[in-house]
Amino acid sequence: IGRWTRTCPVFDIFNNRVVMFKDSWRMSLKDVLPEGETHKLLKSHNVRNVTSCIAFNDVIHTTPEQNTQDCQAVTPHILHRLVLDLVGEQLTDFESSRELVQSVRDALLAHQDASKNAKILHQDLSVRNIVIYRGRGFLIYWDLAKVLDKPPARYGTWQFMSAHLIKNNFAVHAVEDDLESGLYVVLWTALKYRESYMSVIDRMQFILQIFDAD
Repeated sequence: IGRWTRTCPVFDIFNNRVVMFKDSWRMSLKDVLPEGETHKLLKSHNVRNVTSCIAFNDVIHTTPEQNTQDCQAVTPHILHRLVLDLVGEQLTDFESSRELVQSVRDALLAHQDASKNAKILHQDLSVRNIVIYRGRGFLIYWDLAKVLDKPPARYGTWQFMSAHLIKNNFAVHAVEDDLESGLYVVLWTALKYRESYMSVIDRMQFILQIFDAD
């Protein structure tokens, strides 16, 4: 079933505020940290522009794991739930080109802090993984992140993966790949959600050619 991520705003009755609840099937591998544990590392290293994790846990029941199969191996998954301290707007709801670029910049600052200070690589910098909250961009969804001294891995959203990763099946995901993804996030979002001299048909053909071609 894959990660099958679901999120929704919920009300925290103890602190009288709205927070974000996330439910997903995380990869149950020894070299992949649960997302809640990753958030603890980010917080302990004062990483900027990331949400705070209020609570997290794996859901254990009679059938705790699901298996998915890719071209290489069967990957076990386990249900993981966490609560984050803020509910942001989607990046595609930006109010101006300036806010779009600043929000992606903020996410890249989070990425910089995480990779340099916490030694964590996000590995999935994409449109859905950046939100805007009170004019700031936040880098979210760290479920595919890896600790840099762990064995190599490669993940990401196809449309925003670096050219190097796309062209080389055995390439190791590195910091520069995520930075390139930041460029594609700005380009894709601007093409789809800002006015342009291009016609709608020309824009859609361009997007398909650049981001969805085989």
